[in-house]
Amino acid sequence: MSDESVNATDAHLRGIIDEYMGAFEPDPAESVGLRERILQIVREDAVLAPATKLTTERGNPFRMATAEVRGIIREAVDSVPGIRARSVNLTPAGEPEGSAVEVSLTVTMSAGTAFVSAAEDVRRSVAGALIAQVGIPAMRVDVTVEDVFVDEEAADD
Repeated sequence: MSDESVNATDAHLRGIIDEYMGAFEPDPAESVGLRERILQIVREDAVLAPATKLTTERGNPFRMATAEVRGIIREAVDSVPGIRARSVNLTPAGEPEGSAVEVSLTVTMSAGTAFVSAAEDVRRSVAGALIAQVGIPAMRVDVTVEDVFVDEEAADD
């Protein structure tokens, strides 16, 4: 985030806070540092990471760190025998937007793994993890194999 963008955001937020403070009329002793604390929270949130906008079943919007959602998906993919997650991309979908998600991912597959059945296992695993951990269904899970690897443990058997 550039300094100019931070300053514009700070100015906008200061205006909102001033408007709130004018309507609320808090005790001056209680409001010491409130404005700076709010700005600090907003700045920290903006620096954390990109977030994905989602919507609960009841239509309440929320944001979740995109890295966190990708981590949930990667764990679900890696739980499928012979498959390892590589890239994970997600797009909010559904009506209202964000009430579901479309997932596009690339994987590596161990030599000898049947792709069609493994891809179905990946789709089920990802869909189950998203419902269980995020509360959002997967409308689509696209799986692309990028590479094949030799599973050292299976080769030793």
